[in-house]
Amino acid sequence: SYKSGMLAVVRESGTDGTTDAAMTFWTGANDAAATEKMRITSGGDVIIGHTASDGRGRALQITGTDVDTSSIELFRFEDVADSPVIDFTKSRGGSIGTEAIVEDDDNLGTIHFRADDGTDQATIAASIIAQVDGTPGANDMPGRLVFKTTADGANSTTERMRIQADGYVGIGTSSPLKKLHVA
Repeated sequence: SYKSGMLAVVRESGTDGTTDAAMTFWTGANDAAATEKMRITSGGDVIIGHTASDGRGRALQITGTDVDTSSIELFRFEDVADSPVIDFTKSRGGSIGTEAIVEDDDNLGTIHFRADDGTDQATIAASIIAQVDGTPGANDMPGRLVFKTTADGANSTTERMRIQADGYVGIGTSSPLKKLHVA
């Protein structure tokens, strides 16, 4: 067994029965045997805290058994009022680097909240979605936020509230007619 740390190229089974290569990163603390901490799969996915994709198969996965091993923390050390940022950026361009304007009702970013239901982690309990809310143009991007939850006994989300580009808030309606419209 290795102690301290190492970098390795390992073989992993390809989806078509072939053998592909992955890059793994191993570390060990206090003279303990090193264990795998991160893997870059042959498909380019980065898996931290596990040796294989678990769940939705996203390009970056962090798998842990407590809050510290399964969380991301962003710091910004600067004497200004600004904070760290998470950017969701959407283009209708068909390839990376191709500029193409988005359209009304396009989703710009989504946060899904999922949990293990005893079968898998596929069912969404709640979502927050940012969407285009009107006709975009050069330096003009009208947007809305949509909040969805899944009712008890259901397996898909339903819109519960939205904040439109005009500032109108709809609860129980997707077409609010005043600043606060509850239906």
